[in-house]
Amino acid sequence: MVDQLIALIRSVRFRGKYRLLNLVAPKQGIRRTQIFGSRFELDLADWIQRSIYLGTFEPQETRLVSAFLTPGMTVIDVGANVGYYTALAASRVGSEGRIFVIEPEARAFAQLAKMIATNHLPARAFNIGLGEANGEAHLYQSPESRNNTPTMIAHGGFAPTATVPIRKLDDCLDEWKVTHVDLLKIDVEGWEPRVFDGGSQALSSGRIGAILCEFNDPWLRTTGSSAQALWKQLTGFGFRPAHNVDFDRLSGKSVVNCLLVR
Repeated sequence: MVDQLIALIRSVRFRGKYRLLNLVAPKQGIRRTQIFGSRFELDLADWIQRSIYLGTFEPQETRLVSAFLTPGMTVIDVGANVGYYTALAASRVGSEGRIFVIEPEARAFAQLAKMIATNHLPARAFNIGLGEANGEAHLYQSPESRNNTPTMIAHGGFAPTATVPIRKLDDCLDEWKVTHVDLLKIDVEGWEPRVFDGGSQALSSGRIGAILCEFNDPWLRTTGSSAQALWKQLTGFGFRPAHNVDFDRLSGKSVVNCLLVR
């Protein structure tokens, strides 16, 4: 009964939705459900997957991406986790579109790959990370985290969990024969400047039309960067915000996601 209720109101937005549904929804277990028309198996013990199940994951960003994407577009999902934005993109770009998906963490990648195959999405998934140079990098994860969202940034209290191959975005685009990217979505826990360094040719040439980027100032500062520095990097390539942005929050503890367009 609870599953049916949540499925019924998943797409409905209202204040306090997470708090309300969190009271009645199971705290753990696997739930099979449909998100953007794609079948998912979601682990309710993981905060991100639980939020996807409840229909409370990044609602503003979801609206922005839904409104931006149209049939036939090309999308790259960097840091895809279990594939929320991959499924959203597939529902908008259709069979004529192309989606390239990057997820370095093995467990999330397995869920992601299964979801893509099960739903026959127009997507290719790669179990790699992106960076400023080809090579390898460690993934680090907090043992206390309720999110399966490791970072490639060494951090006190975070243990290395795996070593993953790293590719440059510019090289990947050439290899995939992608001449234009309509939307690049990126959420890589403070590693964003490294990814953009490895895609500088595509960014400077106009090969990438729009970016949905996370600005996580605390994580970015651990690498010697900042949310403001990342903002300057992207606007220096000619991008501008597609919606109102609270610039004060960029340098605070909040995580801010922004859609930038040319």
